[in-house]
Amino acid sequence: MRVLLDGNEIPTTEPTLASAIDAGRVAAETAGRAIIEVVVNGEPVTGGGLDEPSTDAIEGAEVRLTSTDPVSLVKTTLLDAADALESTRPQHTEIAEGLQAGQAGGALEQLASTLQIWQAAQDVLTRGWMLLGRDAASLTPPTESGADSVEQMVERLAVELREIKRALGDQDLAAVADVVGYELEPMAEHWVTLLRDAAGRADSN
Repeated sequence: MRVLLDGNEIPTTEPTLASAIDAGRVAAETAGRAIIEVVVNGEPVTGGGLDEPSTDAIEGAEVRLTSTDPVSLVKTTLLDAADALESTRPQHTEIAEGLQAGQAGGALEQLASTLQIWQAAQDVLTRGWMLLGRDAASLTPPTESGADSVEQMVERLAVELREIKRALGDQDLAAVADVVGYELEPMAEHWVTLLRDAAGRADSN
């Protein structure tokens, strides 16, 4: 098995994808970088293949790893998450109105995709800050959010998401509409501000 990190061959202990990724991660971290892409014999590895890479032998395979500066990566992902969440703001109103009008099918489809974006926003903030060796709790929440801390913003969001889950389980679509339209929609603005502020602070000490 041949393993290359940014075009340079690196040694591995075993001819497995898990070993290749581990070796690449160590080498990248030593250089102050982070792995962003794994390609085996020309095919990108995604999802579970990255989360739990195979320990099966892949003799003769070529594994190409690409790394980047973690600060640039975190800034980009934070800004992308902010833009994605910003784009959902009109959808919150559409979802609420659709549920109130009895158009549950389309509204619930929109809700599912919107909640995925919310989840991604949380993950990017916490995992991105961890990648930089920092704690997202050190960030200052937007004044207009009324929150004393980022942790409080996260908890408030968690409360509303739990309420949506409960209401869906009870088939209480009116309650779902209220949470989405009256709680999540204004909350989205505060989170967009937080994500963009975090991106701006990513390269500060």
